[in-house]
Amino acid sequence: MRKDHLSSYLKKAAKEEVVVTNRGKPVGVIRSFATEDEYLEYRLLNDPRFRKIVQCSQKDTRQGKLTKLDDLE
Repeated sequence: MRKDHLSSYLKKAAKEEVVVTNRGKPVGVIRSFATEDEYLEYRLLNDPRFRKIVQCSQKDTRQGKLTKLDDLE
């Protein structure tokens, strides 16, 4: 991807993901988001801290460490 063509790649990314290469090898992806919520969801799902929280919660669930909604009232 040439830097002087960035705007055309951003337009293309509105329709499909654009793979960025360096010397022929993929190094990144340009993608668009339809809404701010979609962007925030992407950021959250790709945040290592959030993913760790989810993994810990899944482990607790497998071990039966649950709190029922009725117990919260």
